[in-house]
Amino acid sequence: MKADFREYNAPAGGWGSVKSLARRFALDGNPVSASLVLAYQNKQHGFACPSCAWAKPAQPHVFEFCENGAKATIWELTQRRATPEFFAKHSVSDLATWSDHDLEAAGRLTHPMRYDAVTDRYVAVEWQEAFNDIGTRLRGFDPNSVIFYTSGRASLETSYMYQLLARMYGTNNLPDSSNMCHETTSVALPESIGVPVGTTILDDFQHTDAIFFFGQNVGSNSPRMLHDLQDARRRGVPIVTFNPLHERGLETFTNPQHPTEMITGSARISALSIIR
Repeated sequence: MKADFREYNAPAGGWGSVKSLARRFALDGNPVSASLVLAYQNKQHGFACPSCAWAKPAQPHVFEFCENGAKATIWELTQRRATPEFFAKHSVSDLATWSDHDLEAAGRLTHPMRYDAVTDRYVAVEWQEAFNDIGTRLRGFDPNSVIFYTSGRASLETSYMYQLLARMYGTNNLPDSSNMCHETTSVALPESIGVPVGTTILDDFQHTDAIFFFGQNVGSNSPRMLHDLQDARRRGVPIVTFNPLHERGLETFTNPQHPTEMITGSARISALSIIR
């Protein structure tokens, strides 16, 4: 599928973000339930955002979520369903041409699905048939040759049950998607700073004297970080960016949490950007 690149001159956040989120509310048709759930997102007694791993602040905003995080939650709450009838209409080759957004908009699966190479379609099977097939295949392997892969954003309860299944089967091969993000840092960080994980905490943003960015697209990967960066800039902290790309969020940002800023205009985050 060919990627669609378009020039974007507006600031990160701002009215563009609000309008995009409003469209997502309208498309998924669950504005009441989604609004109630979002009130608890990233709050101390609420739940963590399913979009990124940015921390829950001690003093959260009223709307403690970004556009990406709100959309991820709304998608989780969607009332749309991808039924067997949907897959009867669309071959896998056809679906391979759809965009990620269009595939997401098809809704949640209602049945276990098995790929049929003859028709090039996913075909629904009963749960017991799916479990029997999985069990038959697992019994044919050495347990330590099997990997039980899961999402790093799965719920605690789901992850607990899943790892029990793996251990009862006879293995502790339990990687998750976070491994893909952190395998490189677990090798590179010990060589550079002596430890395999980051050494800062959220409160450090309130006390630092300078911030250096290396190859981080904060506007896409962790937009809520822009709030803390903006607060740092307001108290005079220089933020220097090293990146081969122009990161829109670091160049200009309109904070939707501040009504006056939404009216008066955007602010620059990086004091200096070095593009190489």
